[in-house]
Amino acid sequence: MEQLNSSSTSILDPTFQDSGRLTSSVILGMCCVLGLPANIAVLVVILRRSPRRLNFTLYLMLNLASSDILCLTTVPVWIYTVLHGWTLGRVVCKLASFLLYLSLYANVLTVTLLGIHRYIQVLYPKRWNCLGHKGERALLLALWGLACVLTAPAVATRDVGDGELKCQKQTGSNAEIIAVLISETILGFVVPFSVLVTCYCCLHRRVNNTSLFSSVKLTRLVTSVIVAFFIFWIPVHIVNVVDIAGVVLQSSQPEVSAVLLNNRSIAARIGSDQYTKPYLYL
Repeated sequence: MEQLNSSSTSILDPTFQDSGRLTSSVILGMCCVLGLPANIAVLVVILRRSPRRLNFTLYLMLNLASSDILCLTTVPVWIYTVLHGWTLGRVVCKLASFLLYLSLYANVLTVTLLGIHRYIQVLYPKRWNCLGHKGERALLLALWGLACVLTAPAVATRDVGDGELKCQKQTGSNAEIIAVLISETILGFVVPFSVLVTCYCCLHRRVNNTSLFSSVKLTRLVTSVIVAFFIFWIPVHIVNVVDIAGVVLQSSQPEVSAVLLNNRSIAARIGSDQYTKPYLYL
């Protein structure tokens, strides 16, 4: 316990925090500088094709690039808050949070739809063709509509506290905290990833040499997106699970709860300052 307390003290040291904020700002800046041109290039390359030559997979890739660009456009705001705290007011807090969460949920839903599309297109191509271009466009619009619905609870609970320079979740009770965290983990990771794994496992069981493997590059691209989805999202939701356990155990096992929350806080600050991950409960 003494080692834990000493570690926590060192991490909360002002010098450590200042260096952490500077490091976080540099990392975020690099993500923006590298990510924006790359995603814009993806848009340009795909849109250079005639609209008649774009299939639904390419439209989903456009969706992914667009959601990434939307997310990256909010990065300068978060860099500013890393260095100076939140001084932009309540309205900007909610607007920036809305754009961020919208892009994240749109990204998750697009990756999920990629897996569903490949599954239906290969095993039941006639059923997918029945949608037509209008049906596919309606599906994309529905995706963004659902992303807005999923974003609403997160934005509703996000605010600037009185006397605080933080744009973060403001929840009243432990039950509300747990509900928000569980919904984010289930809807943002468990359900989408389960759907992806199920779709691709069924494909590999039922298909050997079909159109699924006729485009090796495209299949590798889709698979890479799914692997990246797991690698980059699993740490976020592990932290959510630790938060949930820490809150649940507060009354029955306060010592265990304190250790969980303390180590979770230390891990978050080692990785980056709290402002660099505005989508986490901090």
